[in-house]
Order: sequence, then C-alpha cells, then structure tokens
Amino acid sequence: MKKNRDHLVLFIAITLAWTWIGGLFPLFLNSVDDGTKDLLFKLIAGPAPSITGIAIVLLTYTKLQKRDYFRRAFHFKQMGIKWPLLTTAFNVIILGVTIFVSVNFMGGAVPEFEAIHTIFRQPYMLLWFLFFGIMSGPFNEEFGWRGFALDRLLARFGFFVGGTVIMGVIWGIWHLPWYFFPGNAQYIWWQMSPIHGMVYILHTVMLSGVVTVVYIKTNRSIMAGAFVHFISNIFAGMLVYPFDDAYMLTMLYVKIVLDGLVVLYFARNRKFQDELKHQISLIKNDFQ
Repeated sequence: MKKNRDHLVLFIAITLAWTWIGGLFPLFLNSVDDGTKDLLFKLIAGPAPSITGIAIVLLTYTKLQKRDYFRRAFHFKQMGIKWPLLTTAFNVIILGVTIFVSVNFMGGAVPEFEAIHTIFRQPYMLLWFLFFGIMSGPFNEEFGWRGFALDRLLARFGFFVGGTVIMGVIWGIWHLPWYFFPGNAQYIWWQMSPIHGMVYILHTVMLSGVVTVVYIKTNRSIMAGAFVHFISNIFAGMLVYPFDDAYMLTMLYVKIVLDGLVVLYFARNRKFQDELKHQISLIKNDFQ
C-alpha cells in the first residue's frame, strides 16, 4: 500500500503543478485578448488530471489492473441506466430549486435556456453541446480524479474523509487558476465576494461526495462518476445559459445544500456502508 500512497502523492503533485504553473502561463501573454488566454489556459490545464492518471496507470499497473481500469472507464453496462437517470432527476430538482429561490428571493430573472432553443432550431447542435460538455470536465478530469485517485483515498480514509472531504478539497484547489481568468464561474464568484469564491471549495467537497456515492453504487464505474460530473456541469451552466449573477450565486449554495443532504443520507445508510466496505476490500485486494 505504501507504493500506492507514493503514486497518489505523485499524481496529485504532477496534476497541481501542471495546472498551476503551465495553466497560468497564458496570463503573461500580453499580446492576446482575455478570451484567447482563457482558451489556451483550458487547453493546457484542463487535461492534466486525466493525462497524469492514465500515464501512471500505464506505467505502474499490471495487465489485469489496466484491463479493469479501462473496462470501468468505458463499460456502459456496468454504469447501467438507474444511476444516470437518478442523477439527471436530482439535477432537475437542483435546477428547479435554484430558479425558484433566485427569482423569488434574490431578485433574479429566469435563465433564457438558449441551448435548448438552439437545439430545437438546429438539432445537429446537440452533438456539439454533448461533445463540449464531455470534454470540458469529465473527459479531461475523471480518468484521474475518480479513475486513479479515488480508490486510494477510499482505501485509506473511507467515504466521508477520503471520498468526500479530501477528494473535494484537492479537486477544489486544483481549480485555483480559474479564479484568474474572467468569465469563469470561480472568477465571477470571487469578484462578487471572496467569501463566495472560497465557498466554491465546499461545493467541490459536497459534489465529490455525490460522485463517490454513484461510483460505489455502480461497482466503481469511472464512467458513472464522469456522468455525474457531466450532468452537473450541463444543468448548472450550459443548459440554462445565459443567466444572471443572482442565478449563478444561488446555484452555488443550492448545490452545496442538496448535495450535502445526499452525502449525509448515504453516510448514515447501512446498505451503502456495506457496499462501500465490499468495494474497499476489492480495492485493497487489487493493490496488495
């Protein structure tokens, strides 16, 4: 297990260094506009978790471990339909609560849902939205966060401390460079108030817990974990854009509360705890 801890530390160190150092490089390109800087930043920094995770897998896993890793990453049958549907329904609830609170208590307007209008006018654009949604987070990140790091955190620290708090804090601070590029949610929240900017870390903690629940419920399907990330991004931003600051701020706190309730429920659910123990035993057996 010591070797696996060393690999986890290596993964985290490379991913953070790659993102923080390489990703911030475009800030110093004075000859390009902010939009180009942001694009370059995401092209450089975005894939760091997945590329780092896959590289360590290819270099350190046995043939059987590699086969298991990529099967869990691409096997639709293992992910199933139940948890993707439940995840989608849950995000519909989050969206509805967010709009209700934003409009009735925060003075906000109903989002315009331009993506839906565009898809109705030009159905082929659905493929673009799906591609962008997959590439902008799940594909770039989840081969590393859930595919590589999560098993080791679960085996050592368990669901709440490892799979929720530590995973979420690392995931949150990895997003540090996003605070420097205008137009990104983290930048906007920080401009509203540094408190909102810091609260984003709590959001990644709670979302990490939800992803971990689905990951365990699907027998450690990396694809299922990526789907939670994908659907969360879609419903929080792409689907409803354009939206005002009131919606954006409300969404942050609604997600923390509702995701937190899910984490609390499963942390106390006996059946889930039994499933968690079983999966952790498999993880430890794989990496003995």
